[in-house]
Parts: sequence; C-alpha cells; structure tokens
Amino acid sequence: MAICALLFFIESILMPQRLSFIGLAALLTAALVAWTAWSDAGDPVSEAGAPPRQRAPARPRTTALAVNVDASGAGDDDRVAGQRPLDRDPVIGAAGDPFKVVSFLPPPPKPAAPPPPAPLAPRPAAPAFPYKYFGRMVGIDGKARTYLSRGEALVVVRERDVLDQMYRIDTIADTQIGVTYLPLDEKLTLATPSASH
Repeated sequence: MAICALLFFIESILMPQRLSFIGLAALLTAALVAWTAWSDAGDPVSEAGAPPRQRAPARPRTTALAVNVDASGAGDDDRVAGQRPLDRDPVIGAAGDPFKVVSFLPPPPKPAAPPPPAPLAPRPAAPAFPYKYFGRMVGIDGKARTYLSRGEALVVVRERDVLDQMYRIDTIADTQIGVTYLPLDEKLTLATPSASH
C-alpha cells in the first residue's frame, strides 16, 4: 500500500497541475487507510460515552490432530486420541469420495417376506382297474388264454394288449396280472386266484 502511495506521489510531481490534485487525494486516502488499520490492531475504540466492549476469549486454534493407529497400521480416523468422534460432513464419507451418491430420503421399506409356497397338488392317481379276473383256459393249440370281465362282456387278453386305449397288459403270471395305466404310466396289479385253490 505504501508503494502505491509513493507511485501516486511521484506521478503527481511529474504530471501537470490539474492531475496533482488527484494524486494528493490518493495519497491522503492511502494514509488514512493505513492509520485506520493500525488503530484497529490495538484496543477497541469506545463509542461516544459507552464503555469499551470486552472481546470474547479467542478459541484456541486447532493444530494437527493425532490419529490412533492399530497394529495393522490402519488409522482410526473417526476418533482422536481419547476424544469424541470427529464431526464429519455427511456428504463426504470416511473414504473422502466427493462423487459418492448421498440420499437424504428415508430408506425404502423392506420387502415383505414372500408367502409360503402353495402346497403341491397331490399327484393324480390311476383309477381302479375296471376289469375283473374271470379265469384261464388252455386252448386246442395248448396255449393258456386269460379272460377278464367288464360287466357282461368277456375279453381275452395276452401280454402287450391295450384295453380301452388306457390300460396295457404287461405280464400274466399264475398269481397276478401286471397292468400299466398309460396316461400316468402307473403300474397296477390284478391278483388272480392260483389254480391249486
């Protein structure tokens, strides 16, 4: 500031008379500013008749803070040695990522637990075999023929025959006949009385 005043003073000497007034005004302004700054540095000036105000005690300036470091070398930057946690700006997290998205909205409600799964429908079962064992007879050719009845009708069956497009005769034995219900591929058995009874 003093250099500025000196430059104005030199210019005012070298300039014609009409500009010397501007240089003088600038020099006086600089001197007044310097005097005001110097007087503010001392005790406060009291206003007319008012007692001087007391200054509030100055807060101690914070210096470098010590940070706890555990055995692994990682710093506990949330706590100063034996003091309360440091107050942080919520926008800048511990990692200091300025681009981290921060939302001030409440968290969304947790989704309700899914309902328990509906019980599985029971597997459909084959209906009762509509034919009944009627008997066996050995033919002229020496082969045994098995007869089944359904109502008034008699049916001669052999292995691998299909009845009503739903039942396949799998095996014919002395004590039972093995049948498969084709729509569900379910095995059924039809008991036959033995020849000894």
